Amino acid sequence: MVRSRRANREFLPDALPEDEITDFLDVVLRAPSAFNMQARSIVRVESPEVRAAVHEAARGQKQILQAPLVLAFIAEPDGWEDTFDEVAAQYLESGQWDDAAAAAKRAGIAEFQKVRRDLGRSREYAIRDAMIAASFAMLAAEARGWASSPMTGFDEEALKEALGAGDSARDVSVALLLAVGRPAGAPRDPGRLPLERRVYVDGYPL
Repeated sequence: MVRSRRANREFLPDALPEDEITDFLDVVLRAPSAFNMQARSIVRVESPEVRAAVHEAARGQKQILQAPLVLAFIAEPDGWEDTFDEVAAQYLESGQWDDAAAAAKRAGIAEFQKVRRDLGRSREYAIRDAMIAASFAMLAAEARGWASSPMTGFDEEALKEALGAGDSARDVSVALLLAVGRPAGAPRDPGRLPLERRVYVDGYPL
């Protein structure tokens, strides 16, 4: 499946069943997340007005108008502060944590977040988390016989405005746009460089 997957910029106009979209998104949100804090969100682009604004912010990429499902993966550098209590409650209910463990986890995560914030790395770490979920989305789409097209070419500030996040009190970033739908055609395999060109042992060559 991974070898056969291609970025597909041509989509059939057919709508995807809502129940399948719901199940698809549930699978995507099960992607690994640092400390399981799930500090990333997904925005579904639905209305014609928002889609048009996203299309413009993404420099007119046609798949945004063609695909029946367009997703924006949002990275939330400080999102753990909003999710911790809910996540902790699930751990407590399952018996994986007790109150002492929950308190220790909160303190440990807070310290880690402070260190990366002081280093100016919060955005970088959050984008990594969102990109893991986006990668799962591409594979989950492929498993359903759908196609996907990941997009990183966009004006982020304009895109945040289009998605209603421009004036957000939260510091958020758009990690990726993903168009999803039934494929119209099959792109050719462009090939990949051989392993010996991209895989090294015990160190990166200077």
